[in-house]
Amino acid sequence: MIPRPLAKYVADLVTFPGDAALAYRNEGLRGVWGAIAPRTIHRLVRASRLTVFAQPLDEIPDVKPPAGVTIAPLRLEQIPALAPIAGELDRERFRRLLEIGCVGLVARRGSRPVGYAWVASEMRPEVSQCPLELPADAAYLWDLYVVPAERGSGVGSALARERLRAARVLGRTEGWRMITPGNTASLRTLHRSGASTRVVGEIRYLKLGSRLFARFTPCPPGRH
Repeated sequence: MIPRPLAKYVADLVTFPGDAALAYRNEGLRGVWGAIAPRTIHRLVRASRLTVFAQPLDEIPDVKPPAGVTIAPLRLEQIPALAPIAGELDRERFRRLLEIGCVGLVARRGSRPVGYAWVASEMRPEVSQCPLELPADAAYLWDLYVVPAERGSGVGSALARERLRAARVLGRTEGWRMITPGNTASLRTLHRSGASTRVVGEIRYLKLGSRLFARFTPCPPGRH
């Protein structure tokens, strides 16, 4: 039996060939790096700066999916069908997220998955290692992905809208997000999905092995 501390490294090695091949088909060399980094350098060290946004859920824009695309909640038994767009490690992560009560949304063109997004009612290690404290009336929104062939078609905006609706169904009045300043695609989707979005603050973090050093700096009152 493999010791638990080593199990994740064994899983990294076993799943890497298939996940890297899928990532290359979907995203090219950038996708391959996305498969390598979490298994190697990000296990040892990672640093980032994230802007925290809050979006009210009282006025959700009416954004329809493009023709032929449907968006629906993800169920456990549907996870294997995401193999064309999500590698084995991601599918296992999705399974854990559903088991702890997170809401997954999947966009499909016909029966083919073309994107997904996630909503959490509380911050847990399975959701994010950043120590962001959500207010009781907020949900956390993260991990919106659309396949390259569908980007710019409106799938991302429709997923963002359905994610806001899912957060409201959970009884929340705000949706919070963390976005790196250089992630222009996520920032564009954010601003398209609501004009009342405000900046809550900023998180800076440094991960060294199993140790995480993080600091949240709230936005001064009156500044957005």
